[in-house]
Amino acid sequence: MGSIQRAGRFLIEPVLTDIRNRPEDARGAAYDRRLAIALSLLSHIAADSYFKPVYREIATEYYDNEYRHSPSDMRIMQDTALWHLRREMPLAQNDPKYDPLVFEHALRFTSQQSAEQARHLEHMFGGLIVQQLLQLHELYPEGADAGRMLRGYIIALDPIYIDTARYADLSAQPYLNHAQRYLIEPRFYDPADPFIALSVDVQNGADPDPDRLQEAMSTDPATLSQWGTSLRFAVEFFESAQRYVDGEIALGEFTSSLELED
Repeated sequence: MGSIQRAGRFLIEPVLTDIRNRPEDARGAAYDRRLAIALSLLSHIAADSYFKPVYREIATEYYDNEYRHSPSDMRIMQDTALWHLRREMPLAQNDPKYDPLVFEHALRFTSQQSAEQARHLEHMFGGLIVQQLLQLHELYPEGADAGRMLRGYIIALDPIYIDTARYADLSAQPYLNHAQRYLIEPRFYDPADPFIALSVDVQNGADPDPDRLQEAMSTDPATLSQWGTSLRFAVEFFESAQRYVDGEIALGEFTSSLELED
C-alpha cells in the first residue's frame, strides 16, 4: 500500500529519520511497519523513475497526442503479463488477486474469450482496494472515528482514475502486435534475469541470499531486462536507505541518491 501513497517522496525522509534517531532496542512493531512503507515507496520511485522515460520512448504516439485515457496500452500489457507470470507461483496462493476461480474467465489469453464477459474485473478491483484499505486500520489508534479513518485513507491515496475495463479487454483479447512491441522487443521480463530470479525466489518463501544479490549487482546492466533493471535501482535505493539509517551518510546524500542518472 505504501507504493500508492500520495506524495510518497515526502514520507520517506521523516520515516527513516525517525528510525535513525531511535535506538534499535526501542523500536517496536510499529517501526517495522513504517520501514515497510518507506521501502515500498522507494521501490515505487525506482520503478517510476525508470519506466516513465521508457514509456515515452516506446509509446511516443500516446504521449505526443496527449491521450486522455490512462494508462497507456503498454502499461496494461506489462501489468497483465506480470499477473499471468505469477498466478501459478506459490506466492499467489491465498491471494485473492490470483484466485483462478475469480479471474479464470476474465484474464485468459484465448480467442474464445468475450471482452464483455471480463468487465466484472472493474468491480473486483474495487472490492480488493476496499479490502486493502480496511487492513490499514492499525495506522490509527484503537477507537478512532471510522469516518476520520476513511477520509484519511482516501486522502492518502492517489485518485483511482484507471479505466479497468480496458485492462479486462486487453487481458482477454490482447493484440499480438502489442505483445511484440511492448513486451518482447524491449525485453520487458526475462525469468533468467538475476534480479528477477532472486526476487521471485524470495517472494515464494526463500531466504534472501546476499551472495546471489552481490552476483546480480555485478551483472552488466546492459544485459538486464527492463523489469530487472528497475529492481536493480530499487536495491540501490534500499542500500542507500540502510546507510542513512545506520548513520553512514547524511540526509542530503541519501536524497540525492534517489535521482537516477541517464
